[in-house]
Amino acid sequence: MKIGITMLLFFAPAVWAQDSPFEAVCSNATLEGDYGFTVIGTRPSAPVPGAPVETIVGVAMTHFDGNGNLTQTDNIHGSITGFPAPDRKGTGTYTINPDCTGTMTLNSAGSPPLTLRIVVVDDGNEVRTAVVDPTATVRPGTPSPQVMVTSNGRRVTSYARIAIVTETSKAATAR
Repeated sequence: MKIGITMLLFFAPAVWAQDSPFEAVCSNATLEGDYGFTVIGTRPSAPVPGAPVETIVGVAMTHFDGNGNLTQTDNIHGSITGFPAPDRKGTGTYTINPDCTGTMTLNSAGSPPLTLRIVVVDDGNEVRTAVVDPTATVRPGTPSPQVMVTSNGRRVTSYARIAIVTETSKAATAR
């Protein structure tokens, strides 16, 4: 018995050093369904040089189709611009790498196209994002700061869908 435990302790580090069989592998299909996001950050209050920077907060509902396309409805409130476009629609694309990092583009009316870096966590149930483009000039003659916006999204679970799937499964099993 002592030999077995000793051998286990001796070889365990070698096994742990190898790639884990439980290592996450992601693809575009990892993101499929509806995700609710909270959005927070800063941006120029107007698309002109010298516009004051404002703080923004908001929410978005994003639908990922599992094939690299997305649709979104967002509601963003600015500390200067207020709430100019309720339920603003947007479309875009996304690419997820095997290591669960990726990129996303988003096009919404009244906003320049956004490029985001994303990380998928919790087996595809959560998405974290940071806007990396566009940049904006706040004051003429100063370097362009990045628009500083981040968001966190969580998969929306529909209990009605779960109930339907469960009942359908029960009916199929009964046959």
